[in-house]
Amino acid sequence: MNSLVREFFKVGSGEAPHFQEVVFLSETRLSWEEASRKAPDLPRGWFELSSLSTEDRIEFTRDFWLDRLSFNPAAYPLFIEFFDRLDDVGVVLSRTREDEPLTAEIVYSLRDSGSFFRGQPPAEERDLQDLKREIPLTLPRDYLRFFKIHNGFGKLSEMGLLKVEDIVEARERVSELLLKANHPVRSSGRLVDPGALVPFYEAIGLSSYQCFYADWYPGSEMGNVYLSGIDYTISERSEKKAWAENLAFATFSEWLAYYLQGMNISP
Repeated sequence: MNSLVREFFKVGSGEAPHFQEVVFLSETRLSWEEASRKAPDLPRGWFELSSLSTEDRIEFTRDFWLDRLSFNPAAYPLFIEFFDRLDDVGVVLSRTREDEPLTAEIVYSLRDSGSFFRGQPPAEERDLQDLKREIPLTLPRDYLRFFKIHNGFGKLSEMGLLKVEDIVEARERVSELLLKANHPVRSSGRLVDPGALVPFYEAIGLSSYQCFYADWYPGSEMGNVYLSGIDYTISERSEKKAWAENLAFATFSEWLAYYLQGMNISP
């Protein structure tokens, strides 16, 4: 793990959150019974992953991602590149209060930049079914499949990729954001229907979101756009070659690949 990961997870000091206990699972001799008792949300597969060598953990996790996500010719090489830049993929158990259990997450430690990403355990199937019932839109398949990898994902201290159970509430915040705009929010000359937006990523502190947009189908599924809570605008989509620059993406996988490259997702 790079030094920034170690600093972030330092017990009792450093930037918030202030951890009471941290366990790097690959560096301990905990049995499955002990680990699962300490961290009830720890998947058995993650425990087994922690027993592998560093190289095998990276390779196994990369293959798991590629198997779960839909093949996308634009995103695939960028996913490969992301895993090639890692110096470790490790399971970390942590808690910020002594009276609570440890929680599990996978940390993706980047070799050169000193940065890292964090992912929480996958979603339960019942939570995905609840989401489908509460949102009467057909969400992209690669997005739903990512929940089988992580339910909650982000960079450094921020878990910007929303958990499945937080999406409905975030959608209400997006509707309120559009309603309080001091000018009509338009996209390609048309008024934006708040009901057509489904946020999946929140730019923490900016009241801004990456959203699936039900009025934009650049392929067979919904594309996604950036909704700014600063100036109440949505990604410009008039020129295809400028989509990524304007944070408009044809697929969730392409957005995720862009995010993993460390790009600034706040224009």
